[in-house]
Amino acid sequence: MSGQPLPLRFGEDGLVPAVIIDAASGDVLMVGYMSDQALTATRESGYVHFWSRSRQRLWKKGETSGHVQQVESIAVNCDLNSLLIEVTQAGAVCHDGYPTCFYRRLEPDNTLTVTRDRWFDPADVYGGETGIGTATRRWWGAYAWLRDHDLTAESGTSRLLRAPDDRVTARIADELDELAGAIDGTHRHANLPADVALEGGQVCYWVALRCLRGGLTWDDVRPDRALDPPGDGPQSVSLTSLLRGEAATWRLATPADVGALAHNTLALVSGACTVAGVAPLSLVRYDLDELRSRPYLTEYFSAYES
Repeated sequence: MSGQPLPLRFGEDGLVPAVIIDAASGDVLMVGYMSDQALTATRESGYVHFWSRSRQRLWKKGETSGHVQQVESIAVNCDLNSLLIEVTQAGAVCHDGYPTCFYRRLEPDNTLTVTRDRWFDPADVYGGETGIGTATRRWWGAYAWLRDHDLTAESGTSRLLRAPDDRVTARIADELDELAGAIDGTHRHANLPADVALEGGQVCYWVALRCLRGGLTWDDVRPDRALDPPGDGPQSVSLTSLLRGEAATWRLATPADVGALAHNTLALVSGACTVAGVAPLSLVRYDLDELRSRPYLTEYFSAYES
């Protein structure tokens, strides 16, 4: 790299937005954020890297799916505070399986109309039959079943999901604080991996319940993407602050916040797992095994897995 100063004005958060366009078609593919580190990795490798704001980590676009972006050119805007990057895109850019992230048109009545054909099923690329895509769908679906069927006589979870009052949201905040304590050693039961698995699993449980009470679907939250992020996790010092900040946010959350907030919270759980050396998928699989052991869910799992 040249010894000249980088002609960019990063924001207070150390990031600049980067608009990614297809070099051949000119289509806008996506918008991401780059730190100095991400831009350096992009220029040195020739493939687009971003900085994840929710997970506080560097990641290479396409490192999970193989749908990488080879850089053709990088342009800087007039105010030196954003980037326009032309790429040769391998496969479909969008995690939802579309060739661009902008595959829906906003209509006058505020509905969304899909305008592009889907190129792949995300579960095939990001999960597979035994992967996190399928596991989180079954996990989410089991709790939806408890919400949609009156099993309150047998299941405390069913009672929570069907209760008129919200006894769930506050628990998310409490469990996030305890997860932060597991990371920094102020809330200890056994050891770091065991405690992170315990408290992280509790966060996932209460987040799922809160979302389902609000009518949110798996597709609204995409727990598979949140729990299976690319790249290395954040350092434990910054992660504890993020977890406690997230707890405070949940205590102030309004219904309009829940989907995006839930995704971000699950991503922080994944970051905690990375710090502790725990596979995030193991939290979901453990809970799935517990759910399968419940006789009142036999019908659900028999129908789902037949």
